[in-house]
Amino acid sequence: MNSTLLSLTLDTAPATPPKRPGRLAAHWALTSGSLACFVLGQLLGANAGMLAAPLAIGGGAGCAFSWLFTRALFDPREHDARWSRIVALVVFLTGVFPILGLLEGPAARMIQNTHALGSSTVLLLTFVEPFNGFGRELPAAEKRFRVIFVAVYALLMGSSVLAVNQPAGAGAAVDHDVAERVKTVCASLALLLCGGAVWFRARHPLATPRGRRGARASQTPDDADLARRITRLLREEEIQASPSLKVADLARRLGEPDYKVTRCITASLGFANFNQMLNVHRVARAREMLADPALRGRSILLIALDCGFGSIGPFNRAFKAVVGVTPRAFRGASLGDP
Repeated sequence: MNSTLLSLTLDTAPATPPKRPGRLAAHWALTSGSLACFVLGQLLGANAGMLAAPLAIGGGAGCAFSWLFTRALFDPREHDARWSRIVALVVFLTGVFPILGLLEGPAARMIQNTHALGSSTVLLLTFVEPFNGFGRELPAAEKRFRVIFVAVYALLMGSSVLAVNQPAGAGAAVDHDVAERVKTVCASLALLLCGGAVWFRARHPLATPRGRRGARASQTPDDADLARRITRLLREEEIQASPSLKVADLARRLGEPDYKVTRCITASLGFANFNQMLNVHRVARAREMLADPALRGRSILLIALDCGFGSIGPFNRAFKAVVGVTPRAFRGASLGDP
């Protein structure tokens, strides 16, 4: 019975392919186009002529587009959430009306205030997106990438918004020409940041959430082979018995990149993260030991340590989450103890 339950527990889930570049590529194009419009408008200045309004409209959409780009960069789903598109559209349209001079008086002020509020909101949300799914199971390279992205983005936004747009009458007012040059340089560097981010993501894709139709058919032979290799290490060599095991350790053992192992764990094997996979296998081994009459005299703490848990508390929580009862209750029921 225990071997049957163990086999059912460790069966791999249907695979889900990594995110296709369509959504990210589209938002990269929009963001790059908006930044390019802003830079070109700054460079042309009064010489823009008939291009002045189109360039201003395109450049003014940068906040909304950069937010959608950042969401696509750190959110592995293939499609945008509808609400995010609505917010971006509102920010874009409320920026268009003042440029075209379509409204005057109180209506124009209301639109301008809405645009300012919306732009500030998406600007703040852009800083939040890189922390979506930020946890211990993320590969070290992915963590570094996210931290660097936030740091560079904050530096660019701080230079172009906080340092340049000082209140009127400030004692250390920034010269207008210098301010415009700073904005142009920041926008140009933002173009490079976006390009570098897309380059990194193409080589370190995020796994798409499970549950999509046709996932089983989309599993490649390489995905299936890696899933079997991981499962073999856990079942036959019981590497999960090491309490300090990390994704990087498993990746080195397999000779694969960290991101590929993480993607396989969450997509092909169907676990929420690396730690959940370890706990499921550790608990499966603990069940066998707790139900073994020959180990009746071995304490639950020692069994927990044998299976890879660092202490009794995490073991009890993990065991109950998987099995539904405490280790003591499971042992009593398995061995017929009162």
